[in-house]
Amino acid sequence: MLLFTFFVWRSINSHINFKMANSAKTNDLTFITMTIVNWIDLFTREDYKLIITNNLKHCQQNKGLRVFEYVLMTNHIHMIVQSDGKPLSDTLRDFKSYSAKQLFTTIAENPKESRKEWLTRAFKREGRINPLNKAIQIWQNGNYPVLLFSKEMIQQKINYIHQNPVKAGFVAEPHEYLYSSASPDSPLKCCEW
Repeated sequence: MLLFTFFVWRSINSHINFKMANSAKTNDLTFITMTIVNWIDLFTREDYKLIITNNLKHCQQNKGLRVFEYVLMTNHIHMIVQSDGKPLSDTLRDFKSYSAKQLFTTIAENPKESRKEWLTRAFKREGRINPLNKAIQIWQNGNYPVLLFSKEMIQQKINYIHQNPVKAGFVAEPHEYLYSSASPDSPLKCCEW
């Protein structure tokens, strides 16, 4: 019994360590989370949300990104994705880099942004202290991928994605939240299963 317990513990522990990798190196079906530095609530304005969905559309059309499910919250995005082209980590890196530049420029030039000085200062500070960046940092490093290898795991992640805005108190039902694959009116169209 002790030997069996050890093997179960070792299997669970290695599975947890495998899932906690920082970036998605394969093209397998993957659940990822991309988060704004310091969990800043950035996606409170429509134009910032559209930058994200438009950049994801670009990645779908030009970089082989397949988005099956997603939800864009105020400070993070969850997605079930796969890449048909280059490694998923490369596509996500390009998405984060380009969208960060667009977001920063839009914030800096937005006369209606009451948090402009605070946001630009915060993103510049994060860029200075991170040796992987040159000037600014909007997204946290890493995507926290979880490879999805069973129907049960996939369904659990779909439920998690769709329930995120409900649990946050934004809507009563998942389909009511526009920036989610649960909404029929979502600006981002997802791949068919």
